[in-house]
Amino acid sequence: MTDVCDVKKRIESATNALTTGRPALIVSGADDQEVADVLIPAALASPRWTAWAVRYTSGLLCAAMRSTRADELELPAMVRGNGSSTTTPAFGVGVDAVAGVGTGISATDRSRTARVLASPQTRPVDLTRPGHVLPLRTASRGVLERRNSAEAAVDLCEIAGLSPVALTATLLGDDGTLLQGTELAAFAQVHGVPVVQVQDVVHYRLHHGDGHVGRVRQTATRIVDVPDRCLRVVDFYDELTGAHHTAFLGSTTPAAASTTPAAAPTVYIVFECSHRDPLAPDCGCRREFETRRIRIAAEGGIIVYLRSNPRPANQYTVQGHELAQGSISSILTHLGFTTVIVSGWPGDQHPTSARALDLTPTVRNPAYKTAASL
Repeated sequence: MTDVCDVKKRIESATNALTTGRPALIVSGADDQEVADVLIPAALASPRWTAWAVRYTSGLLCAAMRSTRADELELPAMVRGNGSSTTTPAFGVGVDAVAGVGTGISATDRSRTARVLASPQTRPVDLTRPGHVLPLRTASRGVLERRNSAEAAVDLCEIAGLSPVALTATLLGDDGTLLQGTELAAFAQVHGVPVVQVQDVVHYRLHHGDGHVGRVRQTATRIVDVPDRCLRVVDFYDELTGAHHTAFLGSTTPAAASTTPAAAPTVYIVFECSHRDPLAPDCGCRREFETRRIRIAAEGGIIVYLRSNPRPANQYTVQGHELAQGSISSILTHLGFTTVIVSGWPGDQHPTSARALDLTPTVRNPAYKTAASL
């Protein structure tokens, strides 16, 4: 299971660095298969950090961006038919900025080109082809569509509130080999560069959204009269999957739940059946729902009723229970809870067991920062 606290610390450390224009490292693979990529936010690329990236990498600097943005800038894949790979991004035609560069190869020139690529005002005529910065065409849904360091770099820029374009290059040692394990950790410590795993970005996207919008959006609140009690009902739209979920709240309030750990309410997870309405008399999941409803009426608590994902499961790099976990935590965070006890957590080997869930908010950068002064 992912260590949520460690993930929060790593993401927060990386986004704090990126918002000041400093680099971070994104690591993919495990053990002796590790590959670390330097990430510099293209919107804030400076000659200093671009030169640093050239010094400690292969020097092949790429500008990772969504394939949709690459299309807008008329940056097709170098190799025809390579734009739909399920495992790797496609290299685009190399570019330089039209204005403000010399030969295009210097750190000053490449940082300028990176900032031009990151600016939403940039148009195809603002770029010359070929050039010295290679676009990387990444998946439109980021790491949730293709689990790759380039997708993670773009997602992380967006999470930090920056333009979703990342200047990247693979980190190498002085002997030209990949830095891994203890050598990689030592490099990060010496240079004061935060390290993030691709899986960390996947976890953030699942539970917190993409930096622009949260994972879920509240759509309606109402009171439903049921035997013995009125329940507050809150409907949500899942921005990632397109599903509609509902939370039923008993007497528990977020304020009461946050006072002491002992006050943490119990959350019961119920998945929809074919009828898709737990309050309907002939609903197949009514018995389970009624059992939970009676309990929250007497003891307080929440029922989270999850509906099916209307989009094909093969669109995502994660399993169905992981998508459900992200929906649940995002719904509860939206409702104001910080600590809860969950019964029926998706993916548990023992679905009737309960687990504590820490919902402490993590990175929040509502402002969307565009390219630095060009």
